[in-house]
Amino acid sequence: MEKFLKNMIATNTQGFLSYADFMKHALYHPELGYYSREQQKIGANGDFYTSSNVGDVFGRALGRWFVYIFRNFELDTRIIELGAGTGKIARSVLAIIKELDEQLFSKLIYTIVDTSSYHQELQKKSLENYTNVTYYNCLQEAGKLTGIIFSNEFFDAFPVHIVEKKNGQLYEVGIAVEQDAFVEQLIPVYNLEIEEYLNQQQLQLAEGQRIEIPLSMVHYYRELAEQIQKGLLLTIDYGYTNEEWRDPAHRDGSIRGYNRHKMTGNILKNPGNIDMTTHIHWDTLRFCPKELNVETVAFMPQNEFLMSCGIFAEFNETASLNPFSLEHKRNRAIRTLIEPGQISSYFKALVQVKNLEKAHENLFAPPLFY
Repeated sequence: MEKFLKNMIATNTQGFLSYADFMKHALYHPELGYYSREQQKIGANGDFYTSSNVGDVFGRALGRWFVYIFRNFELDTRIIELGAGTGKIARSVLAIIKELDEQLFSKLIYTIVDTSSYHQELQKKSLENYTNVTYYNCLQEAGKLTGIIFSNEFFDAFPVHIVEKKNGQLYEVGIAVEQDAFVEQLIPVYNLEIEEYLNQQQLQLAEGQRIEIPLSMVHYYRELAEQIQKGLLLTIDYGYTNEEWRDPAHRDGSIRGYNRHKMTGNILKNPGNIDMTTHIHWDTLRFCPKELNVETVAFMPQNEFLMSCGIFAEFNETASLNPFSLEHKRNRAIRTLIEPGQISSYFKALVQVKNLEKAHENLFAPPLFY
């Protein structure tokens, strides 16, 4: 991958790549990219954890809520998961829906959209006992979308441009090669989309501040919203609102890499072999263009969302004394997912709807429902 990127820079007439192009190749090149490599990326033997690694209760809580949504709203019984990783969440969601409502499950179609052929193979193996799962490589293949569309830690892996304010002027940070090493290079912003984005979001950088510009996320989200005919869109991820981006603590941006659970702030080293991630711009999704006809109905910390979904229904007060029993594992996982300072502290859930009436009034079930 390093040789490929250096060749891309050398043959570029400008002599550099944007961070967005660098990340796109390093992460998604069909042969050399990080997500294309046949190597475990998620979990103890990978490079990073997600909420799905905390047992199966995360997916089961989602599945409980999905059952409630299907029962109380006129929606096609279809679930579309974007970027399903190993398929662990899908397996938990399908299992709990089958437990709770056999009739609903018999009509359910579960669709996975994932660009990684390696991950699709893992998903198919994990879900081999379910005949109602379909797989697509991209949104276009999935066609018109109806039902529940959701993602977990999906947008944080999208390529981003990076800009920096220096001596009162705005620059884009490019990547060049000097002495056979990748180096950053400041170029006056010439990409009109970047300027338009900053203006639309009313983001003004302080002197010396850097920030990621998620143009690829904007494009994907627009395409996604246009394909949704009628449905509920759930996005779970880590990120900042525009107000939070203005905090001096975030003046250096958020881009970082992970390898074997160790974080590095320099993603120019070892591209193709490390996960690259950024905090997403929540307000870009929360306050999307009106013409997309997508309405935000809830935005909350992940632990509050999971409690609203009925995660406590998974808690077993009479669990076996065996600390390795499934009940004990689930009880511990629930604590990990809801207690302050644990994994959910870094994540938020955004719920949006399109052409779905009265979602504000009936979004979550009363506790007794679960």
